[in-house]
Amino acid sequence: MSVKHIVQALLIAIVLGCTQVDTQSTLPRIASNNPHAAMTGPQVVELLNTLYNRQFPNCDKNNNRPAFLCSGIIFRVTDKNPGDTHHVWNPSPTSVRNGGVSFSYLRADSKFGRLAWGKGNGFMLYPIFGAPWDKVDLDVLCSFPIDGWTWNRTSPCGPYPSFPATSQRCQSAGVATAEQWKKVWDTSPDSHHLRQCGFDVSEPTGKPAGVPFYQSVRARGMLSQMPAHFSEQNEIVIKTWPQNLQDTFPLMAFFFIAGGTNAGLAEAQGNQKDFYDSTTARIWVPVIRLFPPSTPAGEATFQYVDSDQLVKP
Repeated sequence: MSVKHIVQALLIAIVLGCTQVDTQSTLPRIASNNPHAAMTGPQVVELLNTLYNRQFPNCDKNNNRPAFLCSGIIFRVTDKNPGDTHHVWNPSPTSVRNGGVSFSYLRADSKFGRLAWGKGNGFMLYPIFGAPWDKVDLDVLCSFPIDGWTWNRTSPCGPYPSFPATSQRCQSAGVATAEQWKKVWDTSPDSHHLRQCGFDVSEPTGKPAGVPFYQSVRARGMLSQMPAHFSEQNEIVIKTWPQNLQDTFPLMAFFFIAGGTNAGLAEAQGNQKDFYDSTTARIWVPVIRLFPPSTPAGEATFQYVDSDQLVKP
């Protein structure tokens, strides 16, 4: 039985109740009897705001339950050229080979103003402890406070061959706190991204993942105060999942960066329709406008607009 189902059985609820000191101790109800749409567009925005503002060190005050299970927004940028037929929720051939898929993690204390490669659209995942019952759990393997340049490493969470001592997983490199991670970053003479370690939060370690993940979030917060690094995203790696899981994949929304010509809208709409057409139950998920923070003091915001939906709910 997965961690999600154990917790849900104990709470006898569809949605978790993270018992942190917080004005919103529970997530909005996100499951429904409608097999075609678990949530409305406005409900997704409400959930995104809740997740973004939850600055939890862990879930349920339990270090065995890292904060990504119940807070923050896990998302992946996508790029699909006209005429491409691949499904953006499927792992790429590279991810199939190396065993990991790169995502970013956004919340009020883990901010950045630009997405990976400057892309303008992608998809967001349900939080593991708040996903509908029929969605699979994805396994988060590691977390880098800033882009880990994982394609250059021996494995997505592994070391870079030229800097094996500092770039191995943080727990093996003697890095246990955000302050220690930041010191290595600040004192590295060059190749900072490749010299950094990633915090291992995978279940096979057998150790509580709450502490290392929160230290990664704290380190990201330190970098976000520096203009040069605020413009660059963090990176978390999720274990590669099988192809064509659209019926059970925990995809909560497609998104695009709003502003200017809304260049990412058309691609987000196309992915929305592709997902709808590919699912057995014709599952509808919304297209959401994402407004990243423009300064370290700013906040990300989210918006649902009816006219953005190529597929109507």
